[in-house]
Amino acid sequence: MEIAKGGYREDLKQYFRSEMEANIARYYTYLGINWFYEPREYKFEKIKRGTRYYKPDFYLAAPKKLLIEVKGWFRPEDKTKLRRFKKYYPEEFAKLRFIIPDKYARSKANGEMIKFLCDDLGIDFDDIISYKEIEEQGKLIPGWE
Repeated sequence: MEIAKGGYREDLKQYFRSEMEANIARYYTYLGINWFYEPREYKFEKIKRGTRYYKPDFYLAAPKKLLIEVKGWFRPEDKTKLRRFKKYYPEEFAKLRFIIPDKYARSKANGEMIKFLCDDLGIDFDDIISYKEIEEQGKLIPGWE
């Protein structure tokens, strides 16, 4: 799995910032879920410098109207974005789910990611999705990278 391989995907007729994001779009298409890629940008009105916007990766129209963030790793500005999104858009934040490479991996980086999501942001561990589990099914999906 390559995390950051941005480019236009002919099969999806769209640009994606990473291989993971493109594969997640394929997965949702395969499941028959209506998805929209980076459909809305949230502005942090009171913030004048630094991280002023956040754009979730996916919006799933039905059945639960969820926002999906696909993360291979967290940079400091990503953490700032998510903290601000929670503060300024709490109702939207409640709809946010995360897909990370492997939520069960025993690595320092993964542990830090889980700690940030669960402890700092208050995300329920069950609302974190493991890309590795999706990837096992993905090999059956045409165009999977």
